[in-house]
Amino acid sequence: MKKWPRALFAGMMAVSLTACGAAQENNGSAGEKASEPGKTTSIRMQITWASDSPRGKAIREIVDEFEKKNPDVKVELLGSAQNGQKLLTQILSGDAPEVMQIPYRDVRGLAPQGAYVDLSEEFNSEKDNYYEQLWDLGTWDGKLYGYPWLGHSVQLVYNKTLFDKAGIQHPPTTWEELYETAKKLTIDTNGDGKPDQFGLGLVGKQVYDITWMVNMFMNQAGAKIVKEDGKGGYQVGLNSPEGKQALEFYTKLVKEVTPPDTVNKDGGAVMADFRNQVVAMQFQGPWGVSDAWKATNKFEVAAAEVPAGPAGKAADIGPNMLCIPSGVEGDKLNAAIRLIKFLGSKEGQELVMKGEKSDDGNFYPYRVPIRKDLADMPYFKEHPEFLVFIKGLEYPSISTPVPQWSQVEAEVYQSVLNQVVSGSMSAEQGLKILEEKGNAILKQN
Repeated sequence: MKKWPRALFAGMMAVSLTACGAAQENNGSAGEKASEPGKTTSIRMQITWASDSPRGKAIREIVDEFEKKNPDVKVELLGSAQNGQKLLTQILSGDAPEVMQIPYRDVRGLAPQGAYVDLSEEFNSEKDNYYEQLWDLGTWDGKLYGYPWLGHSVQLVYNKTLFDKAGIQHPPTTWEELYETAKKLTIDTNGDGKPDQFGLGLVGKQVYDITWMVNMFMNQAGAKIVKEDGKGGYQVGLNSPEGKQALEFYTKLVKEVTPPDTVNKDGGAVMADFRNQVVAMQFQGPWGVSDAWKATNKFEVAAAEVPAGPAGKAADIGPNMLCIPSGVEGDKLNAAIRLIKFLGSKEGQELVMKGEKSDDGNFYPYRVPIRKDLADMPYFKEHPEFLVFIKGLEYPSISTPVPQWSQVEAEVYQSVLNQVVSGSMSAEQGLKILEEKGNAILKQN
């Protein structure tokens, strides 16, 4: 994504605000102002999911609780939030919702253009409630533009019933243990001479899922996805000894301990294999646990931290931030700040774990709150296995380190990874192609 020059953004924003009849100048920083007594302020909040979806309805219930405590504020919930250039265009229009759910990559990608209100004054006092690595994803140039709300990390989800049956007492904590455990769980259960239960489910298909999954191994090995080129740009950093080690290990797992059709599977297919007990372990977010709860043939599911590689642990993350677009001011700014404070409070965060209503009438978690001081929540006391999905935010594997990387993923990286894990080319060959073609794309941007 190409950056808009700050001066151009500011000029376009000024024109947009004038056209919408803005009467006051926004200085770009938050600040609560007292509303007039008896006055009701209406604001809009836009979320990633459709507002009438099970997740949208779950979030609507949380917003309803806010309205009960703040009767002078009415919140309209909108769905299908934009991202990237479409998000920037929406903000430039001057008609963006007052509170927006934004992926961390778009917080950092658009904050330098002046897209959001500076939330530092109102929210910096909350910093200690979050892992530093997570908090930093919502900042740019020392200022907070995205307040952490909900999300996930990807961790190891495993079938404890199969573990117990195999005499395995604890989940693997290192690459070596991951391989050995997966080997023990790859067995022929029906006596036809071929394995029909596999130790691990991995993505092999040419889709986005393969990039974030392999990137976890890359970061665990100490590889860098991109590196600075010394000229203000970036180059592919994965063609390194660490990158080769990670990709070769991933390929070894695919060949030896995953189902034979792994090269055709995305994350959803892996989750189905786990639910059906075809694989005993998988890398998923909190939905991997709740999905297993829905299985027809019930089994005990558990979650643990991702095994550490040579450089330590690294988990893919998907934190969603709450932002206020530039141009919001007065009573609407005040109401937006109050809404974000409620959503980020322990009360608001606990409501996230009520989950979404499924077709069977039960509620299942779809994401987790991302404060680090929630272990005393009643839900986590009953289901401590979900705490690990918050813990992973402490050692993030950032799959999109710079906006331009998205194009490299789509045009080169996915294809290369699929060809390597399918045996069409070696890890060394694949990483060389990735470096050459990826650098050409990064140079253009």
